[in-house]
Amino acid sequence: MKVTLLIVLFSLATVFLYFKKDEEIAPKDVTEYKKKVEVKDFFQEKFSKKIKLRGFTEASRIVILKAQVNGKVSSKQFDKGLFYKAGSVLLLIDPEDKVAKVKEMEALLNQRKKEFEVAESLHKKGFRSDVKLSQSRTNFENALALYEKSQVELNNTKVSIPFDSNVEDSYVELGDYVKKGDSIAKIVDLDPILIEATANEKEINNIKINQNAKVIVGNNPVTGIVSYISKTSDPTTRNFKIQVKVKNKKNKIISGLSSEIVIDGPAKNAYFIPSSLVTLNNKGQVGIKIITNERVRFIPVEILSDTGDGFWIGSQEINSRNKVSIITQGQDFTVDGEQVNTIIKND
Repeated sequence: MKVTLLIVLFSLATVFLYFKKDEEIAPKDVTEYKKKVEVKDFFQEKFSKKIKLRGFTEASRIVILKAQVNGKVSSKQFDKGLFYKAGSVLLLIDPEDKVAKVKEMEALLNQRKKEFEVAESLHKKGFRSDVKLSQSRTNFENALALYEKSQVELNNTKVSIPFDSNVEDSYVELGDYVKKGDSIAKIVDLDPILIEATANEKEINNIKINQNAKVIVGNNPVTGIVSYISKTSDPTTRNFKIQVKVKNKKNKIISGLSSEIVIDGPAKNAYFIPSSLVTLNNKGQVGIKIITNERVRFIPVEILSDTGDGFWIGSQEINSRNKVSIITQGQDFTVDGEQVNTIIKND
């Protein structure tokens, strides 16, 4: 698109140099001969400049599962690279005496519970002091805590996957002895997938949380929303990190792929015209030639975007109108203020 713009401006500069002398002297008697020009009406539209950012895909969660108890791996029920639903048991660690420990703590709990119930009954009848009742309650609560702890220890011999995810890597094999805190497996959550990119100061001011975004991964366009905007810039680049969240059913998009994020900037009034209608005046200003009351007027404009099919243009003067009549044929042979005959070509 930049190449197109450069070619157009080069061509305009050539015409500008060729006709510069003629533009400096407007015709003295415009009544003798009026040039014919073709004119077309262009109507104001809403234009949003695209904010385009280069980034990469990233898993929304990466977790290292760790052993919570010591013991020997008695069963390995997973392979790396595969997808598992939340709750799936990946690994069993030999419970050793943990089952017996649960039964022991359960028996103690039942005993302490009965003792507390008896103490409570006697206290109501006035045969047990407040201190004795409090001691029975404490014994019961301690027994309950020990029982729950033994249950947790036994449950931790099963290593389950906490959320739908892919197993990225495995760190143990059947028969290995693991200690509490040892790594078991790396799991990654790819749904939703995150696309991370950086935006400069000008771009970041036009990006909002929950704003819609188009994401192109390879040749596949998908849609998402802006889920994160950094509040501080990188100290080296002064750019700000953003993330776009995209639904990724069946994990079709993997982590680490180059991506492009396209976000619509603020909408503004503008006109879309063929690039050939942009010209230069004798001061070298970029603009268009319009017709007002049968006279040529040169209006400086800003090229907002080059789409390859044409230019989005705007200026304070033309943006205040709903329509402009632009010369489409013969503009290079007219000067500002010249009276002409117009042929309307709105086909």
